Amino acid sequence: MPCRCVGLGRGTITKEVGMAMSMKKLIMTVLVTVSLCTRMPFAAADPETSFVWQDCVNSEYRDGSAFQRNLNNVLESLVRKVNPSGFNISSIVVGGKNSNSSVYGFVQCRGDLDSSDCEQCASMAKTILVQGCHNISGFVQLDGCFLRYENRSFYNDNVLTPNTPTNYMCNLGNSSRPQQFTNAVSALLSNVTAKAAGSPKLFATDSVAGPSSSRGNIYSLAQCWRYLSRTDCGSCLTFAQETLLFGCHMGAPGAQFGSDKCYLRYEVYEFFTTSVLSPPPGESPPSSSEGKRPRVLGISLSVVAFTIVLIAAIGFWKWNFCSRAKRREEIYRTGGDEGDSVLMPTIANPELIFKFDILRESTSNFKAENKLGEGGFGSVFKGVLPDGREVAVKRLFMGTRQADAEFLNEANLISRVQHRNLVKLLGCSVEVSERLLVYEYLQNSSLDKILFDPTKRHLLDWKKRSEIILGTARGLAYLHEESDVRVIHRDIKASNILLDDKHRPKIADFGLARFFAEDQSHVSTRVAGTLGYMAPEYALRGQLTEKADVFSFGVLVLEIISGRKNQSSTEDMEFLIEGTWRLYKANRGLEIMDPALKDSYSWEDGIRAIKIGLLCTQAAAALRPSMFRVVSMLTSEREHLPSPTRPAFIDLDAAGAAQQLKRGRIIDPERTSSSAATSSTTPSETHSAAADPNASSILEPR
Repeated sequence: MPCRCVGLGRGTITKEVGMAMSMKKLIMTVLVTVSLCTRMPFAAADPETSFVWQDCVNSEYRDGSAFQRNLNNVLESLVRKVNPSGFNISSIVVGGKNSNSSVYGFVQCRGDLDSSDCEQCASMAKTILVQGCHNISGFVQLDGCFLRYENRSFYNDNVLTPNTPTNYMCNLGNSSRPQQFTNAVSALLSNVTAKAAGSPKLFATDSVAGPSSSRGNIYSLAQCWRYLSRTDCGSCLTFAQETLLFGCHMGAPGAQFGSDKCYLRYEVYEFFTTSVLSPPPGESPPSSSEGKRPRVLGISLSVVAFTIVLIAAIGFWKWNFCSRAKRREEIYRTGGDEGDSVLMPTIANPELIFKFDILRESTSNFKAENKLGEGGFGSVFKGVLPDGREVAVKRLFMGTRQADAEFLNEANLISRVQHRNLVKLLGCSVEVSERLLVYEYLQNSSLDKILFDPTKRHLLDWKKRSEIILGTARGLAYLHEESDVRVIHRDIKASNILLDDKHRPKIADFGLARFFAEDQSHVSTRVAGTLGYMAPEYALRGQLTEKADVFSFGVLVLEIISGRKNQSSTEDMEFLIEGTWRLYKANRGLEIMDPALKDSYSWEDGIRAIKIGLLCTQAAAALRPSMFRVVSMLTSEREHLPSPTRPAFIDLDAAGAAQQLKRGRIIDPERTSSSAATSSTTPSETHSAAADPNASSILEPR
């Protein structure tokens, strides 16, 4: 069963299986891929103990520690007492809820499992966690059960948030009648989620006839973990349904969604116990022997397929390793001539080329003390050229085509656009298998390092923040409408706004930027950007317009005036856009303003900035203003501001659950309702997922 795995873990990034991966990582990737795609279990022939996914987060515990002893006792208690109820809660609280030795646990089996299967599945889940997870928080999901433990009480964590770990997988096959098949799936999922949310056990199964006689029936199962209320169960399953319908390609013959709150799955074969469904009148359920024959055959075929794939992968790895080693040796032996010959002709302006030795000397051989930051594709170093100019040198991580693509994209694009609010590219280097980009050096680094630092944010009063907002808007308006080439940045965020000695902003990091023809309404492209800043219509369908940058800018505006990160949340704080919208609708918008601003702004200026941020983050792309209009709104008090409509990423009621940002997958409300180089971005912040429904990619947890 070909599959695509999307959204594993917290703040994840797409990570294609590169040619330079280690043997250990390659083998593990093959194991996980074959297991997920063929549904072959790691440790048992029983399909109900097949591994689905797991997540281990936060700090690791020490061997022999009190936490480890308590964890073992809790897990043992969970498994021993899971029957006959099918779920169990157990905890050991030491010295209060915040103790480092406290352990809280939960286990629940699928509602159609009998006592024996449930106990077997729970025991297998326990073994997997003990052997494969050494963190103070973790969970594992098998086909038949879910087991979770934490260092804190999570029994009241009922609401989905952008930090909730989720996972969904889509069968990459196709139905012969995709539209009709998807319509049938949509109706089936609506029914089964409603039944589960209304069930005392928060569990339900259902089936419908498929649109094609060759496909037969479509089967679905929905379940919430028992620490959720019925309302919260409905919200979680609604989100799961929307994720599968919009995240998978049309006509996908199977898919499943999992989180630490609920589980939803559909297939074109009966994957749960037949007795759960009431057979139609006159029909009797098939015998157990009949049901097991296809499973035995499937498992046998899976083992054969797995062996073939593993042998082929090992052979390819060995061949590729030797080829790359030979190529590297040739490049270094010839002084980098081969590397130059490949990329040099693609640099649009030859005058931008720097000698590698000069840049190496200017950064003291890329000394750690000179490092300014690190991004998803490289590290940034401060350097001083022979003529005394201070520069920022981005040294890209090599070994992937994506690094070369970003290098060429940024070198050629940014050299064609010049504006006072865009960082200036001074040159680049492609010698000795190195890829370096050289920018002007900006003394105050990136906006996020000041804005989100409680000890520094007071340096940005209202006047400076207003100038940063306006300067960024002008830079984007230039890219969208005034430059010789029409450009969409795709990664507007605080860490990509650099500040000079007077805190004037310059947009940086054009590695993800795209050219845009004048006669194009949109471009379809691989989805890339940063979680929390991507517009819903772009993240869902890969259709890119300037309105994607407008959305990111709106998030940035709200961050600047509030001093809070969009994805920063605590138990008593809502996420930024949701909280801003709620307060604005209650005529209490100014409560979102950063206390560090004190009385440096007027009531009118504050409300106007909030409205502009909300206008730019409206769920409907067509309603967002252009950046040219935004500049006009910021510079003219006479410019009328329309009332904003509801933004994306919020969940004000159960029906709105599908509008939340979930692990980089964003549900579109429109569809549910009908120094550049001083950026400190971490690799895990950048999200990229294949927009092509037939593309297969593997995402790994951080």
